[in-house]
Amino acid sequence: MSYSEFLGTIYEYIVTVNGNTHVVIDPYAKGSLANTSKGVVINFSRTMKLNANRPKIASLQDAVIYEIHVRDATKDPESGVINRGKFLGLQEIGTKTEKGFSTGLDYIKELGVTHVELLPINDFARVDELKPDTQYNWGYDPLLYQVPEGSYSTNPNDPLSRINECKKMIEAFHRENIGVVLDVVFNHAFIEENIEETNFEKIVPGYYFRYDEQENLANGTGCGNEFATERKMVRNFFVDTIDFWLKEYQVDGFRFDLMGLMDLETMKQIYKRCQLEEIPIMLLGEGWNLPSSLPESEKAMVANASCLEGIRFFNDRFRDVLKGNLFSLEDRGFVNCQGRFFEKLPDIVSGSCLEKYSSPFVPDVTQTINYVECHDNHTLWDRLSITNSDEPESVRKKMHQLATGITLVSQGVPFIHAGQEWFRTKKGVENSASSLFNV
Repeated sequence: MSYSEFLGTIYEYIVTVNGNTHVVIDPYAKGSLANTSKGVVINFSRTMKLNANRPKIASLQDAVIYEIHVRDATKDPESGVINRGKFLGLQEIGTKTEKGFSTGLDYIKELGVTHVELLPINDFARVDELKPDTQYNWGYDPLLYQVPEGSYSTNPNDPLSRINECKKMIEAFHRENIGVVLDVVFNHAFIEENIEETNFEKIVPGYYFRYDEQENLANGTGCGNEFATERKMVRNFFVDTIDFWLKEYQVDGFRFDLMGLMDLETMKQIYKRCQLEEIPIMLLGEGWNLPSSLPESEKAMVANASCLEGIRFFNDRFRDVLKGNLFSLEDRGFVNCQGRFFEKLPDIVSGSCLEKYSSPFVPDVTQTINYVECHDNHTLWDRLSITNSDEPESVRKKMHQLATGITLVSQGVPFIHAGQEWFRTKKGVENSASSLFNV
């Protein structure tokens, strides 16, 4: 039988390894039924063709990144958006509040940003795709890496619908000359109880994940496991995933969650693949050195930035100088402690790469992502409400504006969290990954 005879077919694999038989979903599946219940064979020639050209930018150093969550961006009842919280909601134009303020795509365009960074839009767990309004999640629980998330689709049981709606969103951004960066989670797989739940473990037990010297699962992610990206077929899977999103969805970049737990060679191969595109592809990630069985010399962390040309790192030095140490709630920095760390401003403003000011954070100015706020932890406004609760709101707003302003004018690529421009609050919740107030 030919491949064409299977198009649209719902499928699973029956895999027998070492006498154990499992039914698994193809990790390379491009389509899925609701709630990742089955894979679906897709003919992409029958899906929407992207017509809008990718935005061209002379240098990625001119980029301004705006981080958004697909659901958050249009879910508010006053947004004027028809398809609120969906891929299609972000392709609607002319949407306004009752008071006439622009919302959704129009609002993002007015900000003047060059790229939106979308929190994970591939298929993820912990949201019932058939009842998406009853739950909330950022998306860092990956299930299928090459399938758009069903809760963002108007018809999650129609695999072509979720593909086409995702493409319409991307094309809408491109029409407005805004690039699309995907937040990808290549460091761990979602598990509820044990690794045997995953399709990867069922297919090749003991191969896809790292183990420590005591043969326990490595857990630098804090999520119960780490992908062994240094192994050939694991690396191939993630490079293939990058290739697929570039070719089929024409995205413009990738942000790597906990990139420091990935190996250098995998990131080099991803960079090499991205170099084949006609436009420069934005690559950035979290370069933290987390505990892992992977040797430090092989980690894609900021200490090894000199080995990763063309890849940018979130600059936590920049963040902490401006507002205080992230992990000490009462700590203060330049904007909220009367100029504390003033002597460190030349370093962070010049790109954290010049030895005359400090030990370089990165070897080159093209490798720093400057930020004071992201989806993780408290928003800057909530942080200032803790550290400077005795100050009038008007003063705290000036502190907030100063921090955001320094982020925008400093050497490197500025990164702005959605809502940072209007003092966004998460109601004091530090980790709002599944917070019900977002529902």
